[in-house]
Amino acid sequence: MDDQQFLAWIREKGFNLTKAQWRAVVHGKGPLLLLAVPGAGKTTVLILRLAYLVFVKHIEPETILCLTFGRAAAKEMKERFIKHFGQKMNGNIHFSTIHSYAFEVVRAAYGQQRQGYQIIENQVGTESKTGVLRRLHEQINHSTLTNESLEELQNAICYVKNAMITPEKMENVSIKNFVTLYKDYEKFKLMHQPQLLDYDDMLSIAYTTLIKDPQLLAIYQKRFNYILTDESQDTSLIQHKIIELIAQPNSNLFVVGDDDQSIFGFRASEPRYLLEFNKVYEPAEILRLERNFRSTPEIVTISRDFIRLNQMRYDKEMVTENTTGDTVQVKIFNNDKEQYEFIRRELKDNAQLSKSAVLYRNNLSVIALADELERGGVAFYIRDSAKERFFNHWVVSDILNFLRFSFSDKSDKSVAILEKIRTKVKLPISKTQIDYLNSLRIERSIFDLLSEQLDGKSQKLDYLALKEQFYNLNKLPPGDAIRYIRNELGYNKVIERICKDLGFSKEHLTIMLNLLETIADRESTILKFAKRLNHLEEKINTSFHNKGTNAVTLSTIHSAKGLEWEKVYVVDLIQGIIPDYGAVEKVESNKTEEIEEERRLFYVAMTRAEKHLTLCTMKKYQMQTAIVSQFVKEVQLLLKGKNPRELKLVNPWGEGLVVIHQTFGEGVIKKVQNNFLIILFKSGSERMLMKDICEKQKLLKVK
Repeated sequence: MDDQQFLAWIREKGFNLTKAQWRAVVHGKGPLLLLAVPGAGKTTVLILRLAYLVFVKHIEPETILCLTFGRAAAKEMKERFIKHFGQKMNGNIHFSTIHSYAFEVVRAAYGQQRQGYQIIENQVGTESKTGVLRRLHEQINHSTLTNESLEELQNAICYVKNAMITPEKMENVSIKNFVTLYKDYEKFKLMHQPQLLDYDDMLSIAYTTLIKDPQLLAIYQKRFNYILTDESQDTSLIQHKIIELIAQPNSNLFVVGDDDQSIFGFRASEPRYLLEFNKVYEPAEILRLERNFRSTPEIVTISRDFIRLNQMRYDKEMVTENTTGDTVQVKIFNNDKEQYEFIRRELKDNAQLSKSAVLYRNNLSVIALADELERGGVAFYIRDSAKERFFNHWVVSDILNFLRFSFSDKSDKSVAILEKIRTKVKLPISKTQIDYLNSLRIERSIFDLLSEQLDGKSQKLDYLALKEQFYNLNKLPPGDAIRYIRNELGYNKVIERICKDLGFSKEHLTIMLNLLETIADRESTILKFAKRLNHLEEKINTSFHNKGTNAVTLSTIHSAKGLEWEKVYVVDLIQGIIPDYGAVEKVESNKTEEIEEERRLFYVAMTRAEKHLTLCTMKKYQMQTAIVSQFVKEVQLLLKGKNPRELKLVNPWGEGLVVIHQTFGEGVIKKVQNNFLIILFKSGSERMLMKDICEKQKLLKVK
């Protein structure tokens, strides 16, 4: 069939294309970059482009390769194509992720060399990837690798390979001895028999093989005459390089993406490659899909003007022909508790919960949110509930063990609990003392038994005082009990020491403790608090059962990418969460890449909404003073028709801010001069402190 017959055929199937969409579908040979704004129907264009190549240009399906970022996207695209065109086609188009395609190259290369290998992600126990990394960390750093640090380590290893850099050039890694860990991990895989490969090795080995083996490269170049890629803004440098190799010499490459939606920098996604598309593929055609079919004019206009504050991007005139709707709402609450209560009230009587979503930056935000919704009888589905480790975190276990121990210090079980928390209390309790207690039949207070083993009177009194503290702890309401553990029993200082020694984030652990207090303050007894935690954990872990039912979706912004809802609430929009303080700091050194990704993340959140968008911020977060997100302020100015370009990025240490210094106590920032903070303390002294030192050593916090 010709172009007009094809157009009539797809119209019969319900596809009504804009001029820009049609122009992309019927593109001829050579490289094309298709920039698609949110809600522009890019997937529709992709599957119609595939159909056009097969039914109009008579390209053999087996010579067409369609690459996507993730397995789910590849499966969905394949299913949509087969649904509309599969019955009319002889042969199969190859739908694949880039990792799967690279694996094909690796299999071919290792097959030629008759070399065996195993995938380390498929191993179990101590030979698994996590098992190996934990063991190496123990050997090198002499400490246990926590789940959070394990995730950071895996992300860092992934980044090095995807960004095509050496481990020495990896920045902002808090993992101690990362370079040594990386090299020992690579050495372990190489020396193992058979050799072990991880998923990111697929990419690096595939790229190296194609570069070094011209004959194998020629086979893959001849295999596919047309290559289409989706979500190309999420593609890493090494993935781009692999595609660049196999697309030669004809470069019949159809690249679909949106540089404004590149939000996976931590995975080494490389949006700059799209910005230099014309240099890599010369000459190349660049088309734009600028009509948004998803959102109201109010949401489209604010989102478009907001993202235009970024500099490193292709400009796009995002427009819509949808009917007008509600103004974008900005809600400023006194604290996070008020924010979550507002969300619960908004959703409580909503008969179409499944058309609503609450989005947030960090996974921890879902704990207090889910607690509020569950208490209010609002059904919810958490998109990434499997990633939630809050209830199994060692900080939560510590607090619960403190509370359990407060019930009794006169049993064998209490010795086992004390062994778990002995390094988390003021007084040192040695392993020898624990062994001594384990040798006894415990019928009296553990602290009485320990004090009898000591010669010094002061030490005896210290242990008896600790006994009294645990007795007092058991009499307190649960919220006060947690605060007692943190302050009177010295747990906060222990946390500071652990963070300093092991590189953990004090801010992250403090938020976890504050969350526990928030939940505990709503319960009357310690027993009810423990039961509430168990109940909430079960509700969160089983929320996936609510998928597809009338339940509100709770999701991180990253996980929500590509999705849409009629009503969207974006919560916890404060400085330090979004944008991240680290990104703000780098702007002062004229490094704007990170702040622009932060703005893209905010933009992705905004453009998930079809008809109603509510942005939620607050004056206090986790019982501390909060600063309204810079991005919220920019949206507010845009809503008033003002230009936010002159609005300076808010540094966390602003003049007039009340702060607490670890040594000097409470004070007020009087002046900020480059890297110096001039602070007037309550004691009357005025000091000039270096901002970077205070931040690095976490000497200051906002009151």
